[in-house]
Formats: sequence, C-alpha cells, structure tokens
Amino acid sequence: MSDQEKEDFVKYALQKVHFYIESKFWSKLDNDTLHKWLNNFKSTDEKYCAAKLLDRLVYYSEEDIVRLLEFGFNEIVLKRYVLELELENDFKVSNYDILKFRNKFYSKSVIVPLLSNKNPSESSLAMTRYLTNDLGFPESRILDITNLSGEVLKNANNLIIIDDFIGSGTQIFDFWNVTKMKIDDTEYTINKIKSLYPKLEIEYLCLVCTEEGYLNFHTKNTAVGLKITYCEKLANKFRVFGSTSVYFDRDEVQENKSIIEGLCDKNGISLLGYQGLDYAIAFHHDIPDSSLPLFYKQTENWNPLFRNKKTNTQTDVIV
Repeated sequence: MSDQEKEDFVKYALQKVHFYIESKFWSKLDNDTLHKWLNNFKSTDEKYCAAKLLDRLVYYSEEDIVRLLEFGFNEIVLKRYVLELELENDFKVSNYDILKFRNKFYSKSVIVPLLSNKNPSESSLAMTRYLTNDLGFPESRILDITNLSGEVLKNANNLIIIDDFIGSGTQIFDFWNVTKMKIDDTEYTINKIKSLYPKLEIEYLCLVCTEEGYLNFHTKNTAVGLKITYCEKLANKFRVFGSTSVYFDRDEVQENKSIIEGLCDKNGISLLGYQGLDYAIAFHHDIPDSSLPLFYKQTENWNPLFRNKKTNTQTDVIV
C-alpha cells in the first residue's frame, strides 16, 4: 500500500471516529483526548496503524451497557425460569403473571459484584449501579461477600456474580477458586457455596466474554458447578494481531505489529495486554487490561485514549 493510500485511509477512519464522538456513540470520549492520543503516532505508517485500530475499535457506550445488561438479566437469565412457568401452564401465562413472576425472581435473587484484590472491581460496581438505577433491581439484594448472612443465602434461589468482561478467564477462575467470602463470621472459598446451600443456583453474568476466556475457564474447571452467561461473545478475529484479525489484512498483520511494537518500545509501553492478549475493546466506564496498553497507558511521552486504574502504573492486572 502506498503512503497516499494510507493517508487516505487515515482521513476516512478519522471522519468516522469524529462522527462517533459527536453523536455520543462513543459516549465518554472527546475530540481533545482523541487528538492528544493521535499525536503519539508520528510517521505515516504509525498513523495508519492508529487509524486501523480506531476503525474497528469495539466500544460499548452507556446505552449499550444498559441494553446488554437488560438483555442478559431479563432475556437470558430470567427467561429460563419464565419458560419453565410457561411449560407448567401450557403457555397460557398472562403478561401480568410474568411481571409478578419477575418481581418474585428479583426478590429471591442476590447479586455479588466480582472482587479484584479483595475489593469489588470498579466494573462490577458500575454494573450494580446500572442494575438498580436502570433495571429497578432492589439495592438490598446486592451483597458484600465479606459480610454475608447465612439466612439470606438460605432463603435465596439464585446467586448471580456480575461483571462486564471476561478476557483471559483468570480473574473469574481466581475469584471462584481462591477468593474468600465470610458467612456469619466464617470464611469459605466461593466454590464452597453450592455444598453449603444446595438449592442455590449460582451464575456468573458478564456483558462481554472472549471466546478464549470462556474456553480457558471451562478447561480448568471441568466440574465447577458455575454457569457462565454472557450477553455477547468476542470471537478470536477480534485479537488485533491474530491470523484472522479484523483490524489488519492478513498480509499486513506482521508488518504493522512490528511498527506498533517499535513505537511501544520507544515509549516504554508493553505491546500486549494481560497474559499476552491483544484486544481493542473499551466500555463507557472502563477499558479492560486485555486491550492493548497503548490505549490506556500514560508515560512522559505518551497520552492515553482511555483510562483505567493502571493508566499511571508500570504493572499489569488480571482481567
């Protein structure tokens, strides 16, 4: 591809990006932040790589998040149980009866935000806010796993662990197998809940799950007893440097990876995200560390496009 063709593509891609920002499809990004990030890329080749990443960036606006959360909670999780009700009544259930059933389901369900470093992750707390503010889920049914009541769990039918994203699958694996919860002042690992409360259905609900993360978790947990429910799944083609990448043509993946790697090395930024992942995904409230660090890291000579809790640090975190 000639330099002129690359420059033409950059103009084309940036027109789209400016439209997404102005129309609030990319709901938290502004043009000033965008241009500061674009100024990190100096040469025609570097600018072309930046434009290719932006052109296929997977971004979930606040509206998208509420839509996915409502779909996952009501159209996937709740609907399983509504279907049982329909079957029991020969599909002669009124809308009023379904509404009553939904309210009962809410009252017999509890939500647990995913923990990160012994504290609820910012992402999972954002999800609980959307649940209460936009879906009307009772705030009293959102629990703190460091202070659980055995009586509440005994009377609940469903326990739903909630978060926005599964990248590598490591965080949910550690949460399930390593993280300690406290029930009536006694500590247990999360995976012991089912044996303590056999009638309690346990489910992990996330907005977006990578194909790799889903497979990784189940490979390590063949008899885990935890149902993973996702609203959308990202196929491997959304790996930026993968052989089937949607970001670069097959014959230009390695060349552009080398260009980006050189730029990252020069600015003290890791090429790949946590555990070698290379996604280009962001949410209104956060960007996962499974995305390329060039999107969210900040150094003396590098401006971030998005921010997360590792923007100004030198270490990676698990997602």
